[in-house]
Amino acid sequence: MAFMVLVSALPASATQASQDVQGTPASPARDSAANGAQPSTQGGQSAATHGLHFVTVKFDYDFTGTPACSATVKTACVAAFVAYDISAGVKHRTKLFEIPLPPKPIGLVRGITGKSPAKLDFESGKHLISVVAREPDGKESKHRVCTTWIDIP
Repeated sequence: MAFMVLVSALPASATQASQDVQGTPASPARDSAANGAQPSTQGGQSAATHGLHFVTVKFDYDFTGTPACSATVKTACVAAFVAYDISAGVKHRTKLFEIPLPPKPIGLVRGITGKSPAKLDFESGKHLISVVAREPDGKESKHRVCTTWIDIP
C-alpha cells in the first residue's frame, strides 16, 4: 500500500515550511539547518521542542476485501479512516484526525487524501504515522499495516 505524509509547519522563524516525506525520514541535521533552527540545550542535553503542524496523509485502499459502508452495507464495512501517531506504540497511540471515505469507494482507490482540520502540536523528532480503516462498530484494521516515519524539525 502506498503511503505519503505531508507536514506543513510554521517554524520559529515565522516562515512557511513544508516537508514531503515518502516512507523514509528526512535528515534532522539538514532540516534544522534549512529552517535556521538551533536545538536548545539544557545541561548539555538537547531539550525537545514543540511546534504546530498541519498533517496531510495520502494513501491507497482496496475496497474489494472490505467494502465501504452504504445504505445497503452496514456491517463489516469501512465507515471512515483514522490517522494516528503510533510513535509510542499502538497501545499509546494518539488520534490525529478522521478521514472521510472518498467518492465512489469501489475496488482499488488511489490517492485518498486527508488533512488535519487544525494544526497539531508535535514534539520535534521522528514520528510513526499510521492510517487505519474503521468499521461502524469502532473496530479498526491493524495499525502497523499502513505507516510511514516522518521527521519533525
